[in-house]
Amino acid sequence: MRDEIQHLRKIHIRLKPYRDVRGSYPTIVAGGQVQFDRSDGKGIVEDTTRSMLGNIFRRVSIQQESPGHDGENSGDTKKDPRLVPFRIHKRIVTTPVGKPLRLLNCPLKLVKVMADAMRAHHRIRWDADILHRDISSNNVLFYETDDGDVQGLLIDFDHAIDLSAVRTKCHLDRSGTLPFMSITNLAKQVDLVTGLDDWESALYVFSWIGTYGFNRELAPDPAICKNLFIRKWCEGSLADITMTKRNNLNTSDVFGLLTNQFLDKLPNVELLEELVHELRTTLFENPDLALEFRGTAVKTKGYGAKRTVTNPFEKRTTKERELMDSLLQVLESFAGRAKDL
Repeated sequence: MRDEIQHLRKIHIRLKPYRDVRGSYPTIVAGGQVQFDRSDGKGIVEDTTRSMLGNIFRRVSIQQESPGHDGENSGDTKKDPRLVPFRIHKRIVTTPVGKPLRLLNCPLKLVKVMADAMRAHHRIRWDADILHRDISSNNVLFYETDDGDVQGLLIDFDHAIDLSAVRTKCHLDRSGTLPFMSITNLAKQVDLVTGLDDWESALYVFSWIGTYGFNRELAPDPAICKNLFIRKWCEGSLADITMTKRNNLNTSDVFGLLTNQFLDKLPNVELLEELVHELRTTLFENPDLALEFRGTAVKTKGYGAKRTVTNPFEKRTTKERELMDSLLQVLESFAGRAKDL
């Protein structure tokens, strides 16, 4: 089910007993569907694509991704007449009000803010049965508390799904913000998407900010940007980006080439670099799991009837809770270290 208002109301009810995440997720103040008085005086009409477009709603030309030669979406588009997606205009008022990460300017505070947000994410996943599916640098905010500290705030649940509801086609689409989309999501293996994909996205948020900084004032010189490995996370086709991320994350040595390009002028950037390596290892090369659970490459063995395929992403879905617990422990440990610095 994709209904942000219902998600927020459910989250509020389910998470109300947990003080450790209070203030780290939006509390809904008001919200509902937008309606208009008809100009002909015949009552009220809902603001939806169906009511606004009328007969045009039946058939329009929209952009649809065309599949690549390898079965993955290439990112190219073509005009294709089909039913227009049904959209409902809703408005929501929530509290607290946060500020964007670009105003943070401190890696130590970033670690604290992300720990707050991912702790809330963890509670929401396991206590409210709601999966966020769009962790990005825009969907984590922060605000100052009365004691002068910063608090992280996870927002934007319009791509979230209620895992306790009947699975519908709304779960079978990609979601997320391109540089932060998980490998499984990019490959459109959305039936395998779990909370681990949101943690992978969180890893990308740290890596992105570590490389580009919080804002333009801290960004690397344009000449340096041309040679950054991370820029390929949003260049080329979706199949290209998928392969790039598989290669970047597969081993610690290769990932180290990317983290070596973190901004030296960011204070305490070493802690950020250590954190992303620890998160990557916990997620992709966890020593507590068997070899078939590790890595980012899909492994094929044998031929014909004896051919077997091992997908480590599929394997890891069976350890979702265990791995999410470990990832949160890692992030909270680094948040504690950041607070002491």
